[in-house]
Amino acid sequence: MKTAIITDSGSSLSEQQAKELGIFYLPLQVMNGTETLLDGVDLDQRMIYQFLHEEADLSTSQPPIGILESVVQDIKKQGYDEAVAVTICPGLSSTMSTLQARCKYMELPLYAVNTFTTCFVEQYLAVSAKKLADQGMCGTDIKARLEASISHSDTLIVPDDLQHLKRGGRLTPLAAALGGLLKIKPILKLNASSEGKIDVFAKVRTMSKALQMTVDTFKEADLDERYILYILHTDASIEGRKFYEQMKEAFPLTEIVFDHIGPVISVHTGIGCMGAQYIRKVDFEDNL
Repeated sequence: MKTAIITDSGSSLSEQQAKELGIFYLPLQVMNGTETLLDGVDLDQRMIYQFLHEEADLSTSQPPIGILESVVQDIKKQGYDEAVAVTICPGLSSTMSTLQARCKYMELPLYAVNTFTTCFVEQYLAVSAKKLADQGMCGTDIKARLEASISHSDTLIVPDDLQHLKRGGRLTPLAAALGGLLKIKPILKLNASSEGKIDVFAKVRTMSKALQMTVDTFKEADLDERYILYILHTDASIEGRKFYEQMKEAFPLTEIVFDHIGPVISVHTGIGCMGAQYIRKVDFEDNL
C-alpha cells in the first residue's frame, strides 16, 4: 500500500519545503485588494508583515479548485493507492471538505485528519504522517497514530487586538463580542473542546498576565520530554523571545520551538499576536 501525505500552507510550510519533504501541498489564498497571492508560493513572511503594517485590506480563502484537482491527479499518476490529509482544521477553513469531495469524485481513498488547529502542530503532524508512510504504514493506521497525539494537544492564542479575527469571521459569537471591549486581553483557545473554532478561554487585563496564564495552563498538562511545544508570534520577536524564555524555565524537559505564525494565519491574528501550542509526540514504534 502506497500512501501519499497532503497538507496545506496553514502548516507554515512553503511549497518548496513540502516538496523537499515529499509532501503534497495545497496553498491557501490571500487576497490583497484585487490581487490574489498563493500562500507559501508567491507570498512569504516578509511580505505579509509589510501588508499588515500597511493596514492592507487582506482576506483569505481555501486553495484554488484547480490546484486541488491537480494535486489529486499527481497523486494518482505517481501510483499512490490512498492519501492522508493533514490540513488546517475544518472549524477555520473549508479546505478539508473540498478536498474530500474532490478525492471522492476522482476516486482516491482519503483519510482526513482533523487537527482541531493549524500552524506548527499541523506541520508536525504532516511531517510525522510522512515518516509513518515511509515506514510502510497504511492510511488507517497513520490516522489512528496521529489522532492519539492530537488528543493530547492544545493551542492558546493571545492577540494584541481582536479586530483582524473579528473581521475575518474566525471567532465564535462570544469571542467576537469581546472585540469592542477596552482593557481586555482575551486568551483564545483552538482545540478539540472548541471543535476547532476560535473561542474564549479566559479574559485578563494585560499581555503579561495573559502569557503567564498560558504558562500556568500548560503546566496542568504535565508537559515533559514526551511533548513538543511551539512558541509563535506575529512580528513581535522581542516579546516572543521573552515568552519563549518563560516556557523554557517552566518546562525544562520539553523540546521548545520558537518561530513566526505563518503568513495566511497572520492575516487573521494581526501584528503583535502571541501563540503557544503543544502536542504529544507521535509514536513511531510499531506498538499501537
